[in-house]
Amino acid sequence: MKTRFNFPTRILFGQGVIEDVAEHLLILETSRPLVVTDRGLMATDIPERLVNILRVNGLEPSTFYKVDPNPTDEQVEAGTAAFREHEADAIVALGGGSPLDAAKAIQIRINHGEPLEEYDDLKGGDSKILGDLPPLAAIPTTAGTGSEVSRSAVITVAAADRKVVLFSPRLMPAVAVCDPELTYGLPARITAETGMDALSHNIEAYLAAGYHPMADGIALRAIRMIAQNLPTAFEKPKDEKARQEMLMASTMGAVAFQKGLGVIHSLAHPLSTVTGMSHGLANSIMMPVALRFNGIEIPERVAMVAHALGTKDTSVEGAANTVTALAESVGLPTALSEAGVKEEQIEVLSEKAMQDGCHTCNARECTLEDMSDLFKEAI
Repeated sequence: MKTRFNFPTRILFGQGVIEDVAEHLLILETSRPLVVTDRGLMATDIPERLVNILRVNGLEPSTFYKVDPNPTDEQVEAGTAAFREHEADAIVALGGGSPLDAAKAIQIRINHGEPLEEYDDLKGGDSKILGDLPPLAAIPTTAGTGSEVSRSAVITVAAADRKVVLFSPRLMPAVAVCDPELTYGLPARITAETGMDALSHNIEAYLAAGYHPMADGIALRAIRMIAQNLPTAFEKPKDEKARQEMLMASTMGAVAFQKGLGVIHSLAHPLSTVTGMSHGLANSIMMPVALRFNGIEIPERVAMVAHALGTKDTSVEGAANTVTALAESVGLPTALSEAGVKEEQIEVLSEKAMQDGCHTCNARECTLEDMSDLFKEAI
């Protein structure tokens, strides 16, 4: 199956659609794309396959791959230099959320001169993203972040000593190329972590404060798709249906969280910057405690999450326990201590969680004491 639709941007979806990316770069009147990917993906044949597709179609690509799982502003600056050196006129982001987010930050830096932290959404940095941005084609190779259809990027900025959210409608990729076949070779652990990341996006979008029935409907559908397909994708990595459904659910999550995120992500972001934990695992561990926390304020919403997850116990505890069981079924630790986090780290983690803007959309107001209690519960 191959399909094309516009929601919220141009999306090519289905096995083999990577072959069509050059067509859309040519439509955008570009000829010298910079392929932004990461070191891990360079060990596979996917970047070479992409470069060959571009060259066969008359394009002249160059590749920048020095992106880590938690991309930094230093790597963004290196990518910006690579763009200029190649005299590029477009970016093709290939990989998981890290290279896709790094590519968006490179977009900003091409024609915006202030330090990256000045574009922090928490302090209104979106109003400064005004100049022209080079076109971006996004090709996800994991079913997790949904960054291929989001208007934001998360970058660890040294000057801020935390993850900074960059946001602007202008960061929406011009085209998202979603080919489930590119996810077949994912290691089981990455399949599990990115799958739980996608689940967190959809759960938080549904629980976020505000009125957005369209986002709510998308989120509930995607929660069901993940609950039904993540274990199969984990156990049978080349199962066509499971991989297709997981990639679509991931994309749907980023569409849904246009409504907002919440406390799960405010708790997860410092776990990555302080402890080096992957973003997907951090979200996975913090989801159950956040469901219990929010369940005090919005129990009926958490009950709908439980129903979407497929459990007969639609209580708040039932929803939390079902998320824990799903994480366990794909081999993930379900406590912070199992992932190496120490109790003495909770104070700094809590302070950084309060500095993170995601919790401002949470349905229940969060205090510093709440953040500390949630970390302690997850230990």
